[in-house]
Amino acid sequence: MNTTLGEARHHEMCGSTTKGAVTEQLNASDDQCETHSDRSMHNPQLHAKVPARQRRWHATARLVPQGRLACIKGQNILLSSTQGLVFALNDTAADIWRSLEEGVPVEAIVGEMAARGVDRQEADGYVEAALQDWERLGLIQPAPPPCPTAAHQHICQVVAVPGVCVRILYPAAVACPAATVFQHLEVRNRVADVQFHLVERGQRIHLFRDGHWTDSCGRDEIPIMVKGQLLAEVLGHSEYELALHAAALFKNGRTLLLCGNPGSGKTTLTLALVHAGFGFAADDVTLLDSAGQGIGLAFAPAVKSGSWSILGHYFPELGRSPVYRRPDRRRVRFLVPKDHVPPVPRPVGWVVLLCRTQDAKPSLRVIDPTDILGGLLNGAFARNKELSSTAFDVLCQVIRSAQGFCLTYAKLDDALELLKAACR
Repeated sequence: MNTTLGEARHHEMCGSTTKGAVTEQLNASDDQCETHSDRSMHNPQLHAKVPARQRRWHATARLVPQGRLACIKGQNILLSSTQGLVFALNDTAADIWRSLEEGVPVEAIVGEMAARGVDRQEADGYVEAALQDWERLGLIQPAPPPCPTAAHQHICQVVAVPGVCVRILYPAAVACPAATVFQHLEVRNRVADVQFHLVERGQRIHLFRDGHWTDSCGRDEIPIMVKGQLLAEVLGHSEYELALHAAALFKNGRTLLLCGNPGSGKTTLTLALVHAGFGFAADDVTLLDSAGQGIGLAFAPAVKSGSWSILGHYFPELGRSPVYRRPDRRRVRFLVPKDHVPPVPRPVGWVVLLCRTQDAKPSLRVIDPTDILGGLLNGAFARNKELSSTAFDVLCQVIRSAQGFCLTYAKLDDALELLKAACR
């Protein structure tokens, strides 16, 4: 949910016998209103399709509400404390929510509904559908897990990224192959600064950072979630002036930065250059330090399905990699680099803005400083969300020392030849 209070989308749970536990996100359009609970309450038979495993964990887990509920002029208003979003609940949903706040077990909540005359099976399915929706919306979270005691139930991985060392605990059932996406970042004999504890609850995997809930996802999203949290750790702990949305490759002692909008072919071109002999430093994010040097974040590139056949010629192992899904539901495969450039500062030699256009004549055109600056700032992240004078000075230093180009291409081979010639 990346909306503001005034831009919130509409989520509704409307029903039959009990009129439904309405969870309506305020100030939204009606064309996006249907959720799992819409479907299940209009047709009570669908309650049987709530997985038994999901029902068991909701029935036994302690759930922590992440919001404040108030009744104002007859309307139940729920504020999400973690997201800053506002929801409206009907009376039935409000009763369930208050019971959760009081620590009432889920089974007891179902029993209370049944005592008021609701069919027990329908009440069970109805409460479960509500809990699943609230969990998906980030309105409830499982309580922090206890420290793991059985080593055989968990897989431990310690990885190092710029500025922080992280210990990741995976449930043994889901550790492979998710942990392999970060195996090239593993370190030994290092004390971790932070611990990520992944906990399986029903159909969701929850990530706790040092005992505090951070995020959750489906099984097919685990590496994406972990990567996102690792990136957040880097941006919060590493020393840098600016984080660029740019791939980084190493050639002849200098860094080549590839900048481009989504769909410009950045990941595909990066991996093709790696196959051509460039050193891999980063696929998506590169840090600039106070001296204007680049430090790549060498996370495994997530290759979208449209590039699988193209890159499969260079990296046959890509076809054997598991398929995962990003939050936008696009399918990706991770290509774990066999070698990567250590994350140490290196001078930036080239800045290339990518422009992939169908049937375009390939060209590598020199661009002026204003265009280079615009390309570097596109998607960049600054600590305080605004460009400081120091960060601007660093960018100016990069522009003075690096060559800037705009690469227009349609075919990957043409782009490769132009860049290999430019980076000699």
